[in-house]
Amino acid sequence: MATVAAVSGLVVAIVVMALLFKPLFGDWEEFVECVKFWITPDVISLFSGEYIEDRWSELKLVFWLVCGLLSGTGVYAGLMRLFG
Repeated sequence: MATVAAVSGLVVAIVVMALLFKPLFGDWEEFVECVKFWITPDVISLFSGEYIEDRWSELKLVFWLVCGLLSGTGVYAGLMRLFG
């Protein structure tokens, strides 16, 4: 049962992340920009005048990842609790 719960959790996480992709990022270019801001140190963004954009991009990316992680983990834990 653990395998079924893990696969179900993974599928739900991927679906949630896919459904949230368009509202949060719009297109692939904005997603790549968010990843670039996540990699770039905040000090560099501060001195280049992009600090607010950096923080907003990081917030969107982290929110997207946490939603996927929590939904997948919740499905896994719920199925394991129900069916053990």
